[in-house]
Parts: sequence; C-alpha cells; structure tokens
Amino acid sequence: MGIEKIKEKILEDAKNEVRKIIAEAEEERKKILEEAKKEAERRKEQILKKGEKEAEMIKNRIIAEAKLEAKKMILKTKEELIEKAIVKLREDLLKYPESNEYKEKLIKLIMDGAIALGGGEILVRLNERDDKLIDAQVLWNLEKTIEDMTGKVTILKKGKPVNIIGGCILESSDGFKVLDNSLEAIFDRNLPNIRSKVMEILFS
Repeated sequence: MGIEKIKEKILEDAKNEVRKIIAEAEEERKKILEEAKKEAERRKEQILKKGEKEAEMIKNRIIAEAKLEAKKMILKTKEELIEKAIVKLREDLLKYPESNEYKEKLIKLIMDGAIALGGGEILVRLNERDDKLIDAQVLWNLEKTIEDMTGKVTILKKGKPVNIIGGCILESSDGFKVLDNSLEAIFDRNLPNIRSKVMEILFS
C-alpha cells in the first residue's frame, strides 16, 4: 500500500469512527428526549425542557470525546508509521557497507573525525571487514590532508577492531578524546532530524 493510500485510510477510518460515535450520541439524545416527553406528560412542561437540555449536554460531551478519540487514533497511527519507517532505515543501514560508495564515505568519516579531534596521533578503530578495506596507504594519504587542515603533525594508526556496523571510532593517543563516527552512532545523533524528515515525507 502506497503512502497516499495509507494516509487516506487513516483519515477515512478516523472519519468513520467520528460518524459512528456521533450517530450513537444522536440516538442517545433521542432516547433521553423521548423519556423526557413521557415524564412531561405526567408531571410538568419544565421536565421536558430539562430533558432537552440534558440530552444536548450529553450529545455535546460524547461528540467532544469522539473527536478527542479520533485525534488520538490518528496520532497513534502516525507514530506507528514513523517507527516502521525508522526500523526500515536501520535495516538499510546494515546493508550500506556493501554499497559501492561506502569506502569513499568511510574515508571521509575518518578524515572529518581526525580533523575534529585536532590532528596529532590518532587511533583509527574499524570493524574487521573495514580493517581490511582501509590500508596503510589510505591512512598515509589522509595524514597529509589532516595536517593541512589542523596545522598539526598527524599520524593515523589502526587500533583493535570494534563491533560496529561500519564507520569508525577515533581516539587520541592519550585516550582523553574519543569520537564515535560509527554508522549507528551517526544515525542515533541524527535521529530527531530523521524523524522530522520521515514525518515530512509521510504526512506533508
């Protein structure tokens, strides 16, 4: 089912629920009025007026509750759709290291992270797969660029492999500075923006 169909179904279900509850409210209103009329025959005219007022109040209350319930249902359904989309994006993230563009992205993550740490002697920690993908020549080429950007002599060394989907974790040689540029960490840091983008795509 396409996004537009999903949106239409959400709104149609909500509208149907509102119509159903309003119809029930109207039926309840009629019953109260009927009882009020019977009572009015036995007692006085003011009983009928009291019944009409009570019926109208009940109708308005039920309608308000119906609108609130429909709004809650729509919000809940939207949230479920957003979560499903985010789960799908996380699944796609697992496949990203297999893409043709991944090595270039990984090299950029290492470079940007090393620059953010200010250069110097830095340990580059990758997962076992990427540890084979990034060789000493790649790191050596990056050192020159990082030195130009930071103005500091830079040495990139591979650290022990880590259990991450992809990307890298960078550490200063003294261990005081750590930058997590793993794919999952980047995803989590950007989750608020990702949610906003998903909402925009699904519901705009």
